[in-house]
Amino acid sequence: MEVSPPQELLFLFLFFLLAGSVFVPRLMKWYSHRLHFVDFMEKLPGPVPLPLFGNTWDFVVNPQNKFMDLMTQAVKDYGSIFRIWMGPFMGTVHVCSWKYAEDIFSSNVHIEKSSTYSFVHAWLGTGLLTSTGAKWHSRRKMLTPAFHRTILDSYQEVFVDKTSTLLKLLETKSKESKVFDIAPFIWQCSLDIICETAMGTNMDIQKKVSEEDAAYLKSISFVAESTLHRFLKPWLHSKIIFDLSSRGREFNKSVKIMHTFSNKVIKAKKQEYSMSHKNGVADKNEDIGLTKKRKAFIDILIEAAFAEGHDKKPILSDEDIREEVDTFMFEGHDTTASGISWTIYLLGLHPEIQEDVAAEINEVYGKEKINSTQKLSELRLLDRCVRESLRLYPSVPMIARKLREDVQLGEYLVPAETELVIHMFHMHRDKELFPEPEKFNPDNFLPEACEKRPAFAFVPFSAGSRNCIGQKFAMQEAKTVVASIVQNFKIKSAEQPKDLILLPELILRSEKGIKVTLQPRN
Repeated sequence: MEVSPPQELLFLFLFFLLAGSVFVPRLMKWYSHRLHFVDFMEKLPGPVPLPLFGNTWDFVVNPQNKFMDLMTQAVKDYGSIFRIWMGPFMGTVHVCSWKYAEDIFSSNVHIEKSSTYSFVHAWLGTGLLTSTGAKWHSRRKMLTPAFHRTILDSYQEVFVDKTSTLLKLLETKSKESKVFDIAPFIWQCSLDIICETAMGTNMDIQKKVSEEDAAYLKSISFVAESTLHRFLKPWLHSKIIFDLSSRGREFNKSVKIMHTFSNKVIKAKKQEYSMSHKNGVADKNEDIGLTKKRKAFIDILIEAAFAEGHDKKPILSDEDIREEVDTFMFEGHDTTASGISWTIYLLGLHPEIQEDVAAEINEVYGKEKINSTQKLSELRLLDRCVRESLRLYPSVPMIARKLREDVQLGEYLVPAETELVIHMFHMHRDKELFPEPEKFNPDNFLPEACEKRPAFAFVPFSAGSRNCIGQKFAMQEAKTVVASIVQNFKIKSAEQPKDLILLPELILRSEKGIKVTLQPRN
């Protein structure tokens, strides 16, 4: 039966009528929501947006090493809360004061990470750093015991061993009596530490770098740098477009290299676990305490996976385990190495404070290695120095959340769906709370000074329910490494703060490294 032209037109009319009844209301709802969102966003101070680019033109035409300067200028121009349009659709609100940040940190609602964290999903999956909702709550509860004091104490042996290797390398550099970049040495030491504590793998990167290790290290650096690059280029926010770009292809290649490394270790560790639980019986010597085997983070994850029994289906898949191991590998070495490097830099600028720290170390440890965690807690001036360096140069200079509800921040109502960025770098320079905010002053962290400040004035490890689960690990490692270096060397930094070029990739770096000279104390 043929359909006549009038009938064709009728069918076409009915089709568009049906389609319109479905899509037009949705379009109208989106448009109404969009007008509401834009209206509230435009009540916030901020630069005038351009078509298509929003406020990203300066980020596009300037190199990435100008990002911190641009953000500092924005704080001067618009104050401690302002908005920036990242392209035509993504509205971001930036807060640089504890007065606004405390409403986010103290909330159990605003805990979802920004959509920009999806840029590292290919690498870290949805582990503890990037997950949200029930998965995040479950993982947080599961992983908290891995950072118990007894576990951290067991890692001290690793901290001391890898730091001893670092000291030998620095001794060689000190004999040259030349300015050199100490950051790569600290970075490799920290990576050695995290490989053994997280993976249970002794890579000895400081002594030798295999071809596989070198590829892994290069991949981490490239992925970190690419994440900021992608954030600042709105057209690369689309995964399809990013994956088609040359950088996206190299990014995915780097992720594959890192996953191959992690998967190999997980496979070996699971085989080791299966052998130790053959026939459902664990190593009896370990059970009755005749041996004391130090557990790596991955061992704890595998045990958690089989918490319901070795013969049952694992609670965590290999991919789940890899998510958390990769997250801990990144957060446990890059951020810590950054904190250590900046502390060394600041002590090298202030020889009088450095000598006071050296005297404290000598009083507590003498010539002994920094191998006692109990004595480590007695290094109170050193502790204040590390915290003050984290104030001035926080390892993670900013974090971002996705608001799922409207929230009142001071006089401004910030709408749901906003990407909210909290700048710890600028928050920590509040002159009302830190007199002479650019000055390195460990007395800012005397107990009486801390008591006078608001709870969220200093948040290098974030705060609230989504604070960094590994902050005690990081502080213990940082104090061990810094104390060991100061115990053995006099440090002199070669550059003033005004000459530094800061790179806020996934962590805060100095573009030219941390240039120092070392002089043996003996």
